[in-house]
Amino acid sequence: MRALTRAVPYVIVVVLALTNLSACASKKSYDASVARGDSLQVANVQLQADYDSLQNIFATEMEAASLDMQLLRDGIEIELPADLLFESGSLTVKRSASEFGMKLVDYLKGNDYLVFVTGYTDSQNPIGNLAQRYPTNWELSAARAALAVRFLVGEGLSGSRFWATGRAANDPVASNSTPEGRAKNRRLRLVLRPAGVVYSTP
Repeated sequence: MRALTRAVPYVIVVVLALTNLSACASKKSYDASVARGDSLQVANVQLQADYDSLQNIFATEMEAASLDMQLLRDGIEIELPADLLFESGSLTVKRSASEFGMKLVDYLKGNDYLVFVTGYTDSQNPIGNLAQRYPTNWELSAARAALAVRFLVGEGLSGSRFWATGRAANDPVASNSTPEGRAKNRRLRLVLRPAGVVYSTP
């Protein structure tokens, strides 16, 4: 009984110590959470301003429905039809694509945005000469995304800022049963995201 009585103060000390450690850990987690929230809030204010700037830069293209732009929670999304960028049935870049690309290059040189480029196709498989190099839409969509990145990097932007992926015919935005729908599904999606912010998805 005496041994148990003597042990009680030590048990209390250990419990108090563990409680203090837990409180410190919780405070650190809370502080980190607040810091992340502050960085996101600052990033969101900047995103709105940059979104407005991009709308002005590409006002002509948006009026002509050549591209679609949206403000996301953690970035700015730009979608362009592949038919605007590439000659039909090939990876030959159109002049209009170069003009758009140079506008984007000039804009990106003034900031440190990360750029995620994703290529999409319609549901029809590549045919003719294109099929010899790109037997499926996976290769074709990835090649188009990579070509866009190569152009931007070739104009002096750092390659470390870019990701290029292909999604083939996945995530369609229209029905593949009509020529008009297939044309909408053949597209490039660019997402600009601030550097230094941790994202749940790429």
